[in-house]
Amino acid sequence: MAHKNIFNYSVLPILLLLLAPVMSRASIVVLNGLTHLHDVVPGETYRGVIEIQNTKDGEQTVKLYQRDYFFRYTGEAFYEEPGSQDRSNAAWIDISPTYFVLKAKEKRSVSYEIKVPDDAELNGTFWSVIMVEGVAPISENDLKKGLNVRTQIRYAVQVATTFNKEGNRNLTFYDVAVVKEDGQTYLAVDIENKGDFLFRPDVSVEIFNGEGQSLGVFTAVKKKIYPETSARFLMEIEGIGTGNYQVLVLADCGDEDVFGINLPLEITDD
Repeated sequence: MAHKNIFNYSVLPILLLLLAPVMSRASIVVLNGLTHLHDVVPGETYRGVIEIQNTKDGEQTVKLYQRDYFFRYTGEAFYEEPGSQDRSNAAWIDISPTYFVLKAKEKRSVSYEIKVPDDAELNGTFWSVIMVEGVAPISENDLKKGLNVRTQIRYAVQVATTFNKEGNRNLTFYDVAVVKEDGQTYLAVDIENKGDFLFRPDVSVEIFNGEGQSLGVFTAVKKKIYPETSARFLMEIEGIGTGNYQVLVLADCGDEDVFGINLPLEITDD
């Protein structure tokens, strides 16, 4: 599958170089979060809102549009045409309005409607993103002055729909390795979601010395992993010197969904 439009964050500032040493700036914020989760059943309709505020002292044009969203443990994020992913729900979602102007400091709620297909075979989590973009206009006077820099701020609001019934739940430990950044030592655990459901696991590592004594449990910041995506979880292993150890890695997704692996680990000065 070919991937296009690679970005590294859900909030996407993009500098577009045009023509004048004048900078025009778009300034908006999404007030009610960048992840909207819906438990759904086939054939039903669901509604949600995205709350947007103009933080400028002047008017701000805003536009919304859809993209499919996919990411990897390497830090790459892909924003593709809606419907390009197998588990895209973009075709189920209608947004209104998609283009409007906010007055200074004005807030507005944009509605979206999810019409779930009446298909009993649908299972697991489907998702896409609604892009919220502040459009920075360029006046004729700015264009006449020469080089102009326009700043566009984009928010990717994730809209996930999950069919809560039996299905495949499976996380795979892709790699466990020691990495060093800025003089600190971390254990990097790369996890891929091979199942049908969105997970947001509590990932932890317990390290044991050669005598089987526990040297501590280290935890990572929680992250979402959609089906067929992967994420890297970093744990600072402070106080653990060079040597050979055994580690127990756990990814606790709640309920009975707990995944683990036990493996040897060598920490060197390199």
